[in-house]
Amino acid sequence: MSDRPMRILCMGYCFPPVASPEAFVTSKTMAAIPDAQIDIVTASASLYAQPPDHSLDAYVAAGFGHIERVDGTLLRILGKVSRLPIRPDRYLLLTRAATARAEALGPGGYDCLVSRSQYHSVHAAARRLKQRYPDLPWVACFSDPWSGGTYERHIPLMSAWSRNLERKVMREADALVFPTDDMRLHFESFHPEAAIAAKSHIIPHGFDPALYPEPAQERTGGTVRLGIFGTFYGPRTPRLLLEAIDRLAGNPSLPDFALETFGLGGEAFRRELAQFGDAGNHVSHGGILPHTAALNRMAACDILVISDAPTPDRSIFLTSKIIDYLGARRPLFAITPEGPTKDLIKRVGGWSASPDDPEAVVATLADAIRSVAVSDADISDTVLDEYRIDLIGRRFRDILDQTIAAGTGAR
Repeated sequence: MSDRPMRILCMGYCFPPVASPEAFVTSKTMAAIPDAQIDIVTASASLYAQPPDHSLDAYVAAGFGHIERVDGTLLRILGKVSRLPIRPDRYLLLTRAATARAEALGPGGYDCLVSRSQYHSVHAAARRLKQRYPDLPWVACFSDPWSGGTYERHIPLMSAWSRNLERKVMREADALVFPTDDMRLHFESFHPEAAIAAKSHIIPHGFDPALYPEPAQERTGGTVRLGIFGTFYGPRTPRLLLEAIDRLAGNPSLPDFALETFGLGGEAFRRELAQFGDAGNHVSHGGILPHTAALNRMAACDILVISDAPTPDRSIFLTSKIIDYLGARRPLFAITPEGPTKDLIKRVGGWSASPDDPEAVVATLADAIRSVAVSDADISDTVLDEYRIDLIGRRFRDILDQTIAAGTGAR
């Protein structure tokens, strides 16, 4: 490749203004790749049930070139049908249109192709493009499990077809990127024949300091303010956290504290909260915030809270939300099983308790509140800075350089 900027064609169905964690992750990660010109093929926000989030519009405009958005009346209708029985996901219906949009950009003029999921069906479109342009190096990135995930619902025939597609993507992509080694091992366990380890790379999500208030806000005393951001769904419920707060509400030895929650499902959350009388005096729901407003609100909290579902084995998840929390440089408390999230909380200097141990949740949360109230909470700036998006972008650039060089040598 010459001294010109690297030209990257990126395909991903979650991209701003789609209001999803993966959209925010993709925009930050791809924009941070140094000395690169990046064009995007994505899905229109109109294909999603949730309202769009335009808070990153200027960020996206500054970091990307052409952005092709797949849309259509039928796709808009199907994109909002609950529990559509398609695997790997409903956006498989976009494959032909997304491939056509990518081809219209002239794939032969790019140095590499990057596909990012969720949603995993985007890799079907990328694979089709790779088949038509076999000399175009292809890097496939995965934020979540494909087969065997916690929330997977089996659909006869479609699930088997999806797993076969996953196997082909694992085998045919030139490089694979996962956010944690646990995630890589999960994929490898389903497809040991695909030689995943030899072409795998671990690139965590990252935070962009430019999106937070500067400098980070310092605690000024008074009520200890806890904040939790995100959506509760399936086995991931607020019940254990609310039970702990309900018990701590009657503890006169604790400093004053309050928990504010932000995200979808406010009515369901309030119904859950109504079951815990004492907790209601300490908990409120702040509604849905645009992404950049949420980052600013995180920085105003004294403790940021994660509440994960229990898992029968070691968790493979390191959610993008906790990376957002790192950027706020606030103390962290997590209800989380053994896994990457707990490991990171320990490294950064926060508090964690297993969702299988309600007593430990109560005691650990009380300890966190007391420590923060007297400013006895140290977080590791060294660990936080490992997740700065500029460092993540450089690591990703190195992987792209290696993959392109390997492809050039093979031709």
